[in-house]
This record gives sequence, C-alpha cells and structure tokens, in this order.
Amino acid sequence: MVTPQQPASVQPAQTSDWPLSRHGERALLPQAMLAALLDNPLTKAFHPLAFGYYPQARGHRMARQQPTDNIVIYCVEGRARVSLPGHQATVRAGDLLWLPAGEPHDYQADTEAPWSIYWMHLAGDDAALQLQQLFAEHRVLHPGLHERLISDFRALMDCTRASHQAQAFQHAASLCRAILSYTALLLSQPRQQGGTLDIRALHLQMQARIDERLTLEDLCELAGQASRYQFIRQYRAHTGQTPIQAFLHMKVARACYLLETTRLSVADLAQQLGIDDPYYFSRLFRKMTGVSPARYRSHGMAQTSKHKD
Repeated sequence: MVTPQQPASVQPAQTSDWPLSRHGERALLPQAMLAALLDNPLTKAFHPLAFGYYPQARGHRMARQQPTDNIVIYCVEGRARVSLPGHQATVRAGDLLWLPAGEPHDYQADTEAPWSIYWMHLAGDDAALQLQQLFAEHRVLHPGLHERLISDFRALMDCTRASHQAQAFQHAASLCRAILSYTALLLSQPRQQGGTLDIRALHLQMQARIDERLTLEDLCELAGQASRYQFIRQYRAHTGQTPIQAFLHMKVARACYLLETTRLSVADLAQQLGIDDPYYFSRLFRKMTGVSPARYRSHGMAQTSKHKD
C-alpha cells in the first residue's frame, strides 16, 4: 500500500504543459487561494490543486519521477498507455486512473485514438485516505461511462471559471470529494446489461460536447447507429423526446447552472454552449423555461421555472 506524502507547504501543481486545444481547459489554483484552503478546517485535509479537461489529446505525454500530487484521470474517449512501477496498463473510455503522490509514472495518449480526459490534482490527508480506500491495490478502476460523473467534472470546470471567491474553491473541493464517493457507489452496484442503444454512454458524449453544435448525423454517429430513423425511434422510446431536443435541453440546463453561479453575460454564456446567436439562445431559453435568461438570473427562477418541449 502506497502512502503518499503531502507537501508541508503550499506548492504549485505538477501539471503537464500540453498545449490546450480550442475546447480544452486547465485551471491551476492561485497560491493565495491554496493557502486559504489550507487554513480552512473544511478544506485543509482535502482540496484540489488543479483540474482540467483535455479532449482528444493527441500527443499528450507526461513522465514524473517524484510526483508530489495525487492525480485522478477519468477517460471518456480513446485510450492511453500508462506505466507504473512494475506494471503497465491501457486506460480506455470509462476508466478512472489514480497516479499516487510519491510513485513515479509515465503515460502517453494512443496515436490512433488519443484519449479525452477529465483530471484533477488533489492534496491533503483525507484526499490520500479516500483514494487509498477507493482504489485499494489497483490503480485503474472501471466505473464505466456515466452522465453523473461527467456532469460533476463539468461543474468543477464551471465553478471557478468566473469567480475567484473562496466559496467557489470550497465548492470545487466538495465536487472533487463527490466524484470519488460517487465512483465508489457506482462500483458497488451490479453492472447493467447494455441494450441496442446505450443511452447512458450517448448522454455522456453529449455532455462532454455540450459546447459544440452537434447535428442529428453527429449524434447518430456518436451512438454507433447506422440508421437515423432507427436511432430516433429507439431514442424516443427510451426518453420520450428526440436526440436534438434532448441535446438542447442539456444546453439550457447548463445555462441555468451558469446563470446561477457565474456573472457571464448572456452572449458569452451562449458562446460557451456552442450558440453563436445570443438572440436565438434567449428565444430557446424562454421556450424551455418560460422566462428570459436575464429574468431567470435576477429573480432566482431555478425552482419555479417550467420546462417545456
């Protein structure tokens, strides 16, 4: 059992310098905020140092001989080779990887199918303990592709993007805890048998690409379906709506969260959701919630708005 040693003082995260793509994200917590988290009894034993999202990270490679951070990587697409002391593994979509502090490692994205990953660097005694309990003697777990996990990682990306207040980083620490605890819950449940159309995996892909403009053809391809007609029929039978309707509902749900937790303008918010026309976005938002984005934000409509098709 590896017992990672946490640094005694505030140190910057050992993140890779892989160049971000258009849709990639990387957030390193400021030193002053890390010091504040260490002084807070709610976060000093479990807090993030950095987190991010690398989509289709071609050429992504990192080698650390004496890592000081605990690193957790959730692969949602593609694969990568990982080398650990005395062990090599291939990480694929649906896998959760732990790279412990103090344990050398090396990883490289596959050249033909580079991985897309969410990742977080964690510090604190409680973080090390929770990781040891979750991963036990393994370094790669197989919780599968789950919409809840991707939603929590997306919320982690969102919570500090437009705010540098202490509460935002405290919330980020809580989300990191929730990701690990929900993974433990998933692993304790029996695996469900997949049907012809894997709705859960498709929703994960839709959430991961919430900032893109996906067509019906794109969604059909993501679902691995040859026939658009059969795809729509099966999807409607499972969910009661079309794939495009569901994708737009996801965008509006994300917009509600961003309106509640950030000060982004409506135009900037629309851009983050892959919608170039803020007027179209406002009409779509009003159609699905019954109120405008501005009214939703100013009157706290989260609990009272009515969602419509």
